[in-house]
Amino acid sequence: MKSSLAGKIFVYFAIVIALTSSIIGVTLYQQSSKELDRQTEKLLTQIVDNAMHHTDLYLKNYERATLSALSSSSVKEFLDTNDKSFYSMFTLPSQIKEKVIQPIFINNPEISLMYLVGYNGSSVFDVNAPSLTVNDAVLSDSLDDLKEMTKDDGSLTIMDWSFTNGNLALARKISGRQTSKAFKGILGVELKIEELTTLWKGIKLGDTGYFYIVNDRGRIVYHPSSSKIGKQLEGELYTQLQDNANRFFIDKKSGRANFSRRSDYSGWTLVASLPVNELRKPILNIRQTTLITCAFALIVALILAYRFGQTIIRPIRRLENGMRQTEKGNWTQVPMTGDKDEMDRLIRSYNVMVARLADLVDQVYAAELKNQEHLLKRQVAEFQALQLQINPHFLYNTLETVICYAVVQDSNEIKDIVRSLSYMLRYSVRADLEEITVASELKHVLHFMTIMNYRFEREFELQVDIPPEYLLKTMVRLSLQPLVENAFKHAFPDGIEEHHYVRIGMTADNGDLFVTITDNGIGIPEERLKELEKRLLLERPPERSGGEEQGGIGLLNVHNRIRMVFGDRYGVTVRGAAGAGTTVTLHMPDKRPAHILQPALPADDGGKNGRPTRPLEASTG
Repeated sequence: MKSSLAGKIFVYFAIVIALTSSIIGVTLYQQSSKELDRQTEKLLTQIVDNAMHHTDLYLKNYERATLSALSSSSVKEFLDTNDKSFYSMFTLPSQIKEKVIQPIFINNPEISLMYLVGYNGSSVFDVNAPSLTVNDAVLSDSLDDLKEMTKDDGSLTIMDWSFTNGNLALARKISGRQTSKAFKGILGVELKIEELTTLWKGIKLGDTGYFYIVNDRGRIVYHPSSSKIGKQLEGELYTQLQDNANRFFIDKKSGRANFSRRSDYSGWTLVASLPVNELRKPILNIRQTTLITCAFALIVALILAYRFGQTIIRPIRRLENGMRQTEKGNWTQVPMTGDKDEMDRLIRSYNVMVARLADLVDQVYAAELKNQEHLLKRQVAEFQALQLQINPHFLYNTLETVICYAVVQDSNEIKDIVRSLSYMLRYSVRADLEEITVASELKHVLHFMTIMNYRFEREFELQVDIPPEYLLKTMVRLSLQPLVENAFKHAFPDGIEEHHYVRIGMTADNGDLFVTITDNGIGIPEERLKELEKRLLLERPPERSGGEEQGGIGLLNVHNRIRMVFGDRYGVTVRGAAGAGTTVTLHMPDKRPAHILQPALPADDGGKNGRPTRPLEASTG
């Protein structure tokens, strides 16, 4: 299925917009959620802290109210007496009610009961409501419980139970002197819990949120539901309150979020509780709003992206249709869009190009025959240029060898070197024949090996495996020596060892001639082999760069000259692998020139100059 530019533009726009909207939406949602959580926790903290502060102040007011009883002489005398006289049994209690308890009732009308129980077994009490019923026996019997539950430092203690139902009981140990720790009795007050709940009724926590108070033993002191007041808090929830004191936490069982704060003064834990779904409702609204907004923005953006894509695609399609007509040979002009934008300028440039191409094609047709002659001349020039690309480094190195031998020793070897070099130079600069015999090419290789053996300072026998009947076959001049030189240069980079060899072979098959140059050197890596194969497929030789890479100029030079002389179906192929040696094959037509009757073998000087010449025959190496 063909993909269109309009579809790609639409998809890219959709991806960009979707990613942008998603990133913005997710970031906005997360930041809003975190900020809302912080604000909610901060609000609950303020509510609970304010409630705790007012509750502590309220309770401290009753602690101050009981201080007046500690300074009363009647109270001291009542606690110190141990007799059962009329004075101690009736007169003193009456004085305490009149001078101590009644003034406290007047100043604090919410107090419903106040009592004083001495360790000496006597007790006195007064009530502020006629419906309450309390007697001395009950107070005396509760003395041990009161001692155990009240604090030993004489501070006010909030009790878990009361003598009258529905009231909040406060009690403290008292002594004969205000600063003494030798306690002699218990002073207690009970007040209507409804008076205290007025402090908390103003706390509003939404439709289903509420505020409640638990004492340090898990008993509910206050709850919006009056049926729960005085009951023990659920064990698991009470454990969570203790583990998350003064922190925000979520009760997964009930699905409610809670914030608790414990009062150091009263020992009460004040808790604000909200349903998690109600707490998260603003966040869900934000998420829903974000999704709707992003979806709407995406739809609008996609519509705009589609329209934008069409404004680009329509002129491009016109250009495409015009190009298709041009491919068929119809030089078609593309109509302008009329918008005078970049697309119009592009269409205008295309129309100008088409007009110029039409003119150029006419000129090409008119000059085609003339260009054929120029093409032939250019091929001849390229062929000669390729011949001149013989690597000069070998000649430079040879001259250096000649100079060294000439300076160091007076030897006949220098004559062989100079003679071989002269032969090679004359052979290289010949321009009369491009097709010569195999024997002549082997002779050129023989002179090359004469020089190379002096450079190696050792004998290296080429293995020539060519039947005698092939010596008069024709091949391109200067095709063997560059490839043999390549073998020494690249196959044996670390020096020549006894086991190294270079073998030249030749076969004929179906009218074609195949000459192979094989070595057992380091081989050629697979990547380099693929690169050479690609370069050998080029119709024209590559421009020469400064460096000589493995199998570079010499190989390509020979390949292109063979193709120029015999045609494109002939040339050079390379096979090999790293560590397994390399084989270069020359593919040429199998033919013999009519004017050559015998091979031009090198003249043998009989060893007069110090080195006998070697016959061109197969060698076992």
